[in-house]
Amino acid sequence: MRKSLLVLVTLALAAVAFADVAGEYSGSGTNPGGEGAYDCDVTVTKAGSVYAIKWFFKGQLGYEGVGIMKNGLFCVGYASSGGYGVVVYEVATDGTLKGTWATPGFDDLGSETLKKK
Repeated sequence: MRKSLLVLVTLALAAVAFADVAGEYSGSGTNPGGEGAYDCDVTVTKAGSVYAIKWFFKGQLGYEGVGIMKNGLFCVGYASSGGYGVVVYEVATDGTLKGTWATPGFDDLGSETLKKK
């Protein structure tokens, strides 16, 4: 029994580590320090080992970024005309991306959850 459970856990972790995060997502997040919530739509496209990410707010492009998968984490740098930052997403077994982000000018972190459409 223990061996079967260990095999299942190992397979689940391997699936997360090699997850393909490309796709379309609906997202919600909280700004640093709890300073307001937001909703967004996100597209993630893959080209080789690199991902291109676009965040849309109320149908308008807000940020663009570039990301990589590393040790089961989806790591992204992003920018817009208004600023830049970084977000690290944990990939859940159901494909949900749970992220923590930072941008200059804040001493706290923001959070974001993306669910595949």
